[in-house]
Amino acid sequence: MRTRIATTAVAAAALTALTACSSGSGSTVKTAPDKPAATTAAAGPTTAAPTTTTPAPRPTAAAVGDTVTVSGDGGVKLAITLKKWTDTARSTDEYFTPDPGKAWVAGQFEIRNVGTGVYDDSPGNCVQAADAQGQRFDETLVDAITAGPLMPPELKLPPGDVALGWLVFQVPKPPAVTRVQYTPNSGFAEETAQWTTK
Repeated sequence: MRTRIATTAVAAAALTALTACSSGSGSTVKTAPDKPAATTAAAGPTTAAPTTTTPAPRPTAAAVGDTVTVSGDGGVKLAITLKKWTDTARSTDEYFTPDPGKAWVAGQFEIRNVGTGVYDDSPGNCVQAADAQGQRFDETLVDAITAGPLMPPELKLPPGDVALGWLVFQVPKPPAVTRVQYTPNSGFAEETAQWTTK
């Protein structure tokens, strides 16, 4: 009986340790936009009116036009803005089209290095789009699109530098992408930025 109790206790301790290890990765998906900079009101006469505390509004999901800041390795910190989104991306070459039954969608990203380290990465490895069903789509390579210049395949951004360009995804027709993500370090960083596209 004592042996059975001891064995059960050892198994429970091992399960607790395993759970602690698996839940301690620290990976986060940031879905709220960065807060706007605080403004300082002009000084005025003080009144004795009672003060009331208003709860802060819940952050909304980041959408097209919003900036989300995430950290990578080696002192890298990126303020990433999904500036534009299109469900009708087209090649500048009329003979280069999506596969049958597919469409191209694209996001214009602004990546600003606000950290202390050089951001050296391939943006196409960092992005992923998803639809409401949970289907995931990686970047697809195209030569050029009519919406504007593509994001370079390789970036080396020193602190304070910025890159702007489009990243393209091939998805089933009709296009139904609802969100897009950016994870630094070719998708291996602990923090991921996410925006809604609908």
